[in-house]
Amino acid sequence: MKKVKFDLRFLYLFIPMFLMETLFHIVQFHSFDFFSFVRMLFFVLFLSFCIALIGRAFKNRKVYFIIGLIVMIWFSFYSFAELIFKNNMNDFYSFGTVSDGATRIAQYALIFLASAKPSYYLCYSGIISYLLLHRFVKFNEKGPFQLPAIFCILSFLLMIPMMDLGSGVNSILKTYATFSNKTIIVDKFGIEHFFFRDLSALVYKAPDVIEIDEEEIIDEGPQIVLEKTREIDDKEWKSIAQAEENTNMQTIDKYLMNKQITQPNEKTGVFDDYNFIYFMVEAMDYLAIDPELTPTLYKMYSDGYTYYNHYTPLYSCATGESELVSYLSIFPYVNVCTPNYIAGIKYYEALPYLFKNDGYETFALHNWRDEFYERKVILPSVGFDAYYDIDDIWQDRSITHTNGWQSDAMLIEQAIKHIDETNGKFFCDIITSVMHFPYDEASYWGDYYRSEIDEVHPDWPTDFKRYVSKCMDFDNGLKILLDYLEEKGIADTTVLCIYADHRPYWMDYDKVMEATRWINPDRKGENGVYRSPFIIYNPASEPEVNYNYCSTLDHVPTVANLFGLDYDPRLYMGSDIYSGENTVILANGNWINVNGFYDATTEKFTPASASSQKDDAYVSRVNTSVQNTIKISYLIMDEDYFEKRRPICSPKNTIKITEVEVEAEELPDEAQ
Repeated sequence: MKKVKFDLRFLYLFIPMFLMETLFHIVQFHSFDFFSFVRMLFFVLFLSFCIALIGRAFKNRKVYFIIGLIVMIWFSFYSFAELIFKNNMNDFYSFGTVSDGATRIAQYALIFLASAKPSYYLCYSGIISYLLLHRFVKFNEKGPFQLPAIFCILSFLLMIPMMDLGSGVNSILKTYATFSNKTIIVDKFGIEHFFFRDLSALVYKAPDVIEIDEEEIIDEGPQIVLEKTREIDDKEWKSIAQAEENTNMQTIDKYLMNKQITQPNEKTGVFDDYNFIYFMVEAMDYLAIDPELTPTLYKMYSDGYTYYNHYTPLYSCATGESELVSYLSIFPYVNVCTPNYIAGIKYYEALPYLFKNDGYETFALHNWRDEFYERKVILPSVGFDAYYDIDDIWQDRSITHTNGWQSDAMLIEQAIKHIDETNGKFFCDIITSVMHFPYDEASYWGDYYRSEIDEVHPDWPTDFKRYVSKCMDFDNGLKILLDYLEEKGIADTTVLCIYADHRPYWMDYDKVMEATRWINPDRKGENGVYRSPFIIYNPASEPEVNYNYCSTLDHVPTVANLFGLDYDPRLYMGSDIYSGENTVILANGNWINVNGFYDATTEKFTPASASSQKDDAYVSRVNTSVQNTIKISYLIMDEDYFEKRRPICSPKNTIKITEVEVEAEELPDEAQ
């Protein structure tokens, strides 16, 4: 009896594709579980057969070979690029974010490539193995393909039941469907599967109706009662909500209205009617704070309010999303560049609007143009009356262009000119740029103070020195500003706030953290990368160190509370840092608080100490809260919620002075 032979040419693709997938996973994740391995195996088997089927249709051996080669070249390059991006940005890129700014980041392509680790080149093993198989192995090219087809399709079908093996709010299927955590998708399904899911995310969003999980209300015991209370009348909000027919809007209304209204505390209104200067500092790190090289910044850190456990998560669209979060206190999308995606939509609850509603003049400056983010559209939408970019600044003929990023001291001098023109209280937002990478290339400000740095830190690597040289320009600007405020007589009634958009890129961060242990000894490991300076400085205020866990998500309610602004705490995804224990949500869904760290990819909670060990119920409860924060943020942006709910964004007279006098013995023991 004649033996039946089947068309097995799909193995030319399956073997190298699965080899590349396996090596990618080992390089990135170092290991993978059994179910992830099987999912990848089944998907690659199905995918390789589908591609082979296309090649078979041409009935030409060379065309068949070329189609397979193109596929292997693409996936090898794609995997290689994803590893580089993950290494530098701590996230996998998606077409939604990269396509928006592809031309904008093209200028850094060579720098990205230079940062590739040797192990990343294992991604190209797929091309090599594909060529070797065609050269030395002969798979049968003739015969029926029905049996291989049935086998491959069956493999794909077997993969489907394995897509929901996660637990609770972090189930794999839910993560896959909502595209809410790219790292989990890559880890559990593989980089080749992620490519197709990412493509589908361009046209397919999460379900139109997002379900918000019920959160358990925990009785935290008696509260300390102050003489102030925050009372908000919800009559108009309830009236609007009752007439609402949009299910998503109803979901948002219910979620926000059910949140607790945080009450005033000892910091409420301490800066009432003070001027406010808000600095988002490019690539700000503890490394920038040096008693000898940046004495003004060091003084502000030593004599101001500082936040020991402050984090700046590295979002997909780093600078723009950190900036947006600091205005809106909302969690950004993971698959688009959020600020550009929502540009033009009004956010009447944004921090600049809160100041504007309180009679402040609001304006912003930046020493570059809209090359990356559409600030000329975005900033008016969040409440700034005026915005001045580098082209506006260069109209002053005395301002010269320098090699690399422009001087922050020059930017601050320009801000002073606008401050000098104000007639009352002002909110000035300053978005810097001089400390931007690269640090391994010569630039005007990167080399300007090198000789001074050599005297203080002769053993520092070159990139450290170039980075701090740029920081010294920013420090000079701060001195100019503080001197101006003092001369004008408004120093004691002006608050400066400084925070980072992200860490400095392309530096050895283990060395950076080691060099900054004198400021923050706990800064180490993966989480230490995102621990960053947050400084609130007023010359007339006593220095304080706050140890609550916090992030850029918490800036708006914290600043609004400090300035005694009228605001509804329920409208923000962050919390006032002084109102209680916070949980920091990192960009990939991980979270950290005083009790420990949760890794959303492995679903593992690591307690901060033996005494902070928590049970599964606690972890599940925090997970639910974290996931709801992310989901409701997406809904708010999807629905242009605050533009439609403008009446609720400006609550008036929310702080009431009560006649309640609380005796010491009435307070809980811990409060006494």
